[in-house]
Amino acid sequence: MPETIKRVDYDKIGGVYDSSREANAETMAKLIALLGIGGESLVLDMGCGTGNYTGALRNVAKSVVGIDLSSVMLEQAQAKFSGVSLVHGDVTSLPFSSEVFDGAFAVQVLHHVKEKELFLREAHRVLRKGAHLAIDSCSHRQMHAFWLYHYFPAGLSMDLARIPDSGEIMGLLNAAGFTDISIKISYTDVASEHEKPERYLDGDYRAGQSTFCLLPEEEIERGCRKLREDIKSGMAEEIVRRYEAEEARVGGSCIVYGERAVF
Repeated sequence: MPETIKRVDYDKIGGVYDSSREANAETMAKLIALLGIGGESLVLDMGCGTGNYTGALRNVAKSVVGIDLSSVMLEQAQAKFSGVSLVHGDVTSLPFSSEVFDGAFAVQVLHHVKEKELFLREAHRVLRKGAHLAIDSCSHRQMHAFWLYHYFPAGLSMDLARIPDSGEIMGLLNAAGFTDISIKISYTDVASEHEKPERYLDGDYRAGQSTFCLLPEEEIERGCRKLREDIKSGMAEEIVRRYEAEEARVGGSCIVYGERAVF
């Protein structure tokens, strides 16, 4: 990540993060299948945030442990999901023994981690041999299909710079020692109700998304002004339809996954 790009303060936005996030059913199903999560599985949610996936998968696995650097996010997770295992810690220096987890995943987290190589090496270390790591992110091709950037074009340039493309993630996994690396496309987005343009006129809704935390206020105001005009005229519906036709073809996110070799 370039040093010129600002960092997101998740302690600051933790209280409104869930206004635009929820556990996505398609993503959950793919994580369960790709990681082989079952009743005896011990699974690690790396960068769990407010615990949406930690909580959603806790009844599928024996245990899902969530770790996050934001204490505010973890407080939100604990309030929503009583009894979940949550750890306040750094994903680049995991406070776990080696080879203890049967699977690990990170949903829309990797682009927030400066030391990505260390993050992935730590994931490799704590996984049992033969276990898998799954990284959910958006490919650059998919981001070009998001209607939101029509109204906030500076956000696209910024996000293309800070979010690694799926091919780059594959290379990072390989460098960290993972094998049998592949990609699964998800055709629904991680944001809840992302198809409703009027939601983006709500400051709290925007505040839960890192793109808006990093965009200059004048860019946000300009985009909201145009969005408001297009909603009133009906043009927003046409623009959304046009972009969503492409998103339906290329998908909303990718899961890049690999195996910790058994040898």
